[in-house]
Amino acid sequence: MKDTVLKISLAALFHDIGKFAQEALALPAGYQENNADLYQPFRDGHHTHAHALYTAAFIEKYKSILPEELNARDWGEGERVDSFINLAAKHHKPETALQFIITQADRLSSGFDRAEFQKGEEIGIREYRQTRLLPIFERLLRQDKKFDKPEDFEYRYPLAPVSAKNIFPVKSKDPKKQEAKEEYRRLFENFEKDLTSLCHRKHVELWAQHFDSLLRIYASHIPAARVGKVVHDVSLYDHLRTTAALAGALYLYHRENESLNEKAISDDNPKKFFLVSGDFYGIQHFIFRGGGEERHHRAKLLRGRSFLVSLLMELAAEMLCEKIGLSFLSVFFSAAGKFHLLAPNTENAKKAIGEVREEINRWLYENFFGECAIGFAVTEASPSEFTGGSFVKLWQRHLDNLEEAKFNRFELAHYGGVFEDYLDSFDNELPQAICPLCDTRPSAKEVLNDDYIKRRGQEEKACACKLCRDQAFLGTKLVKGERLAVIKDDAGDLKEPLFGLYQLKFLNSCAKELADNKKLIRLYDLNVKEGKAPVGATFLPINGYVPVFKKEDQQDDRYLVGQKKEEKVLSLIDQIEVGAPKTFYHLAQLALEQKPAEENPEKRKFYGLPALGVLKADVDNLGAIFGCGLPEGLFTISRLSTMSRQLNNFFTIYLPYALEHEENGRFQDVYTVFAGGDDLFLIGPWNRVRELALFLREKFAAYVCENPKLHFSAGITLHKPHVPVDLMAEEAEEALNLAKGCKGKKAISMFGMAVKWQDFENLFGIEQTLANWYSQNIFTRRGLYRLNELAALAQEEALFLSSSSIPWHRLKCVKWPAFLRYFLVRMVERQVKNNWQATYQQVVGRLYTWLAQYRGSFVLALWPLLYETRKQRL
Repeated sequence: MKDTVLKISLAALFHDIGKFAQEALALPAGYQENNADLYQPFRDGHHTHAHALYTAAFIEKYKSILPEELNARDWGEGERVDSFINLAAKHHKPETALQFIITQADRLSSGFDRAEFQKGEEIGIREYRQTRLLPIFERLLRQDKKFDKPEDFEYRYPLAPVSAKNIFPVKSKDPKKQEAKEEYRRLFENFEKDLTSLCHRKHVELWAQHFDSLLRIYASHIPAARVGKVVHDVSLYDHLRTTAALAGALYLYHRENESLNEKAISDDNPKKFFLVSGDFYGIQHFIFRGGGEERHHRAKLLRGRSFLVSLLMELAAEMLCEKIGLSFLSVFFSAAGKFHLLAPNTENAKKAIGEVREEINRWLYENFFGECAIGFAVTEASPSEFTGGSFVKLWQRHLDNLEEAKFNRFELAHYGGVFEDYLDSFDNELPQAICPLCDTRPSAKEVLNDDYIKRRGQEEKACACKLCRDQAFLGTKLVKGERLAVIKDDAGDLKEPLFGLYQLKFLNSCAKELADNKKLIRLYDLNVKEGKAPVGATFLPINGYVPVFKKEDQQDDRYLVGQKKEEKVLSLIDQIEVGAPKTFYHLAQLALEQKPAEENPEKRKFYGLPALGVLKADVDNLGAIFGCGLPEGLFTISRLSTMSRQLNNFFTIYLPYALEHEENGRFQDVYTVFAGGDDLFLIGPWNRVRELALFLREKFAAYVCENPKLHFSAGITLHKPHVPVDLMAEEAEEALNLAKGCKGKKAISMFGMAVKWQDFENLFGIEQTLANWYSQNIFTRRGLYRLNELAALAQEEALFLSSSSIPWHRLKCVKWPAFLRYFLVRMVERQVKNNWQATYQQVVGRLYTWLAQYRGSFVLALWPLLYETRKQRL
């Protein structure tokens, strides 16, 4: 039955591929005449729905590069009367129960998507090529603007493959007819070329995973519906993927209920579906947990743990589909520690969900002692609840179930009490009985002195538990740019198989031998190269950007600066190996600036504060955006999937590219701890992180079509490189919460002060003015410190003015304007020899305005200047 489910789901994924193929696929002579009656309805004297014919033509033309099952009549278990080509292409003229499954899935999926504009002219059948995908982000939460017709949208997505540049909508109207046709032709030709490079043509399920990934890259900017008054803001890919998920669930539901007939399939009232979601609880603790010696390996541990969160969710969804009997196509979205899938509402599925939940969480409990878990929410749904504006109520009910699952992570009857035999699990004969990387689990003999846990120059034997060793292994291998093979029932590179079942291998090939032996269940390509999504294997964008040493780092004297012991300096130099990841100590040193010495230009002086900046940010009001950002009639599962995927693309595809390739390489030393879904956590030189925050705010605004209702908040904290990462994470979370506490959010906090983004940008400009005054010797460092005291007094005054009374002994704060004038007169007169009164008038006026406006937040302009002008020495 598993082959049949895959066959039906894959046919549903193919069913509208003719909408893409018909733009460039030349039909063989006589093909249309011989096959139109088979695949196309006949209405008003002519055949309609030409794309169905092109779907069939696509499958036949490319038979030499498609798996042979797609053109074989006997693929499937007991359902040999239906060929794959007829399942995929006869969705407008179904004749059998299985064909009608695809038709019904397409009808439901189209019912999700095809709301219509209230005004405007219809798009003619000959004009569909000119229709471009509209951005959902442009209209979210916008009550101040009407979107009654396509012309009301200012932005369109370019008809191009998914890449770091092409995911941004652009201000444009639909193109001219000839230009539009040429764009489709180029897109399909590139798709055709990459189709030939897919791995595992002889293994249909693996190939299907890679094909789905390729389709996501090429069809995510093609509108699913392109004629009439339809709102064309759902991509062809999301329509196909939703149809595939529906088809698999519908087939299993009717198969197990022995109701595979047209009447039962078309009945929308029974509760045929389970909407199933998984959520990883305890992500922060999982990623940032530290141990006594964690700091020696923390960069690669952070990489490994962050990656592992996403991978575990992928595997949890895989486990669930395998147990229920579904294909991978039943998962319609997975990212940022969550997955969502459609399952049949059957006793077998209900039992399978319970068993998988128990199996997964038992493994997590035994290995992480209850500190993390994966919650499962299951909500019954009928087909009618996905259409007609009903989905918003269904989704809210499902989210309530997911929230409730947080409070039922473990069955207390099974997991309550102490951990039996915990103390007996430690081996006191090892140099360190308790793992020094997590301070929780026992060290294991199997990893004693393992290469991935040894420190450079370490003489004593290195110890760790299996899981920490595996996390360090992942963190090391992720920067190599290799593919990742997920293997079942075979040896791999992990010491502890994930969920006790899955092994991993990193390699540069298609893993043909593993596939031939039926051990390979996934082959992932993790890395965005030059901003382009990889093809050949399954693209899984869950690997962030990691700064690595380049040849010029070997000549960078900033690594030598500071009051460090000689052995520490030598250690920093010794770690500079081209291609190796930079450590937190090196990143902190890169916050320094080198300037020629005035007395001897050949020598260089160093200025700044060698410290790390931690940036934590997430999108504001995400619940409101996804819950009520669209009118009820437009809130559909396909749009939900499209929004989630597009939001995730910004953080997983664009961000790594921007960090590596932004002008002058200014962000190349910023490290992605995690980025995906709607949030991010970055570490880098503190001054680069500060610049990056403003850069990302600007780019995110462009990404969401300058929609004023869509924005994110951020918190930045500064740390010395030896600070434990769990403390960094805790303080960064507090900084983010401080920003979120601003009215309306849309804010950023730094140095304990939260301001709106526009004020943060203004203060950035004020710092440049202060820096000019400092370079012109109008201000001394002592004067800058005096401004710091005045900012504190101005902040205190503001607090008292907002209260009912001021204590008499604190009245000094109201005198800050007088103090400002007094100290400026003395300083400017001393520093400026000619016409100092004019300079004084200019400076005092601007400083008074700034302090009165920003109060204590003025330190956001002042402290960076104080830090960046601090002298350092070799």
